[in-house]
Amino acid sequence: MIESPWVRAAPPGAASLAGYLVLRNRCAAPVEVADVESMDFGMPMIHRTVVEDGVSRMRPAGKLVVAPGGSLRFEPGGLHLMLMRPLQPLAEGDVARIRLVLADGRRVFATFPVRREAP
Repeated sequence: MIESPWVRAAPPGAASLAGYLVLRNRCAAPVEVADVESMDFGMPMIHRTVVEDGVSRMRPAGKLVVAPGGSLRFEPGGLHLMLMRPLQPLAEGDVARIRLVLADGRRVFATFPVRREAP
């Protein structure tokens, strides 16, 4: 289940935006996040911000497993959705349609409001 989804507003013409959420696993078994899809971005990805030699960099997130009853937080400065190649301009107040793809093929969908600040 996706909770508190949002996309940070960016200046017009921006080539990428960032998305955040909390993913909760209410299942009795672990779930693995395998991918992200969107009808509003040509190249959505899951990244993690890491600091290397004092410089903040984005790297692919790697394997993401959520334990039964657990949660995974996507937040500024850490794990996040890197939403590349917007297919149309998205301004504050718009929504982005995004779904996470689980390793077993299930998809978890949510609309992500575009905001300047975290909710």
